[in-house]
Amino acid sequence: MNQPNPAPEQAGSPLESRYRRLLRAYPGAYQADRGDEIVGTYLDTIEPGRRWPSPHDALDLLGAGLRERLRGYGALGLAAAFPLAATAALNTLIAVATFLLLQVEFEDPRFARLDPVGPVQTLGAVIWLGWLLVGLTATALPGSWTRTAAAGGLLLTVAVPPVAALIGQPGPPLFVLLPAAALGLATLALPSHPGWVARSLPLLTAGCITAASVAFSAAENGGNMFTSYSSTPELLAMAGGLMFTLVLLVGLGRALRADDTGLWATLLLATPAGLFGADQLSQAIWGTSGGGPTPAAFATTTGSILLAGAALLAAALAGQAARHRTVRRRVLDEACPTCGHRPEVTAEA
Repeated sequence: MNQPNPAPEQAGSPLESRYRRLLRAYPGAYQADRGDEIVGTYLDTIEPGRRWPSPHDALDLLGAGLRERLRGYGALGLAAAFPLAATAALNTLIAVATFLLLQVEFEDPRFARLDPVGPVQTLGAVIWLGWLLVGLTATALPGSWTRTAAAGGLLLTVAVPPVAALIGQPGPPLFVLLPAAALGLATLALPSHPGWVARSLPLLTAGCITAASVAFSAAENGGNMFTSYSSTPELLAMAGGLMFTLVLLVGLGRALRADDTGLWATLLLATPAGLFGADQLSQAIWGTSGGGPTPAAFATTTGSILLAGAALLAAALAGQAARHRTVRRRVLDEACPTCGHRPEVTAEA
């Protein structure tokens, strides 16, 4: 098969070099075998005058490279798990955003001893409204529009706190922002063509949380249990645990049908789920100071959760890769005694 070479005007250009740098996402052998073909195909489809790969091309190359590496580990289930984890992450963010808006941000700022930011307690309301908009986009315009909106939601989550500090306005605490940012990062892998169930979940989630919030307020009979972010750590820890449990149950159900996608999604969401409980865990391990953990204790606990989540995922991937190599060796050793033919080995072996 003839491999297309880069267009003459692009050969050796900075644009070609940038595409080749993106190819490093692929395994080395794959780059050597098909690198010229891939780069040539992309360069043949771009408009004249472009100097940088488009964001779509960059994400496409990085995603395909990751899938090819996972194929070599026999872990394509992990690649397939990203959209499932993203869907769970988005709906968790919508649930948290709806609750915090209704129960905290729209409460009287005097309860939190804060100067109000207009009709809300903090600039965090911008973050939560942003994620509700992402949920609406996921229902009405799934695919690239939703992923673009999710990138905007993640940008808001990261940018609002320093902006709030810069202009002297209150913002949400770190024990809320860190898991929100982790979940926001996961939403970048939202599926391109979700089914009607996935598309209806954001509105259903927001509606259920709104109804529960109204019912809770009525049950309080004028009480004010959730009046500021400092009154929500326990509930956020429960939200993280519930998200993890639901995804695990889905994973176990799929595992009964020989589909490990849900179990990989559970591993991907273990770290965000743990971050939801970082405040409570810090207090349980290190004690409290002024009603909450010290910054050093919270940083230590958060770092430990991040390391544990990464180690858990790496261990699962290493175990799958070892199993994959063992199966490949066993299959390749089973040559036909008559003709010496060796069977083909699939990536999922």
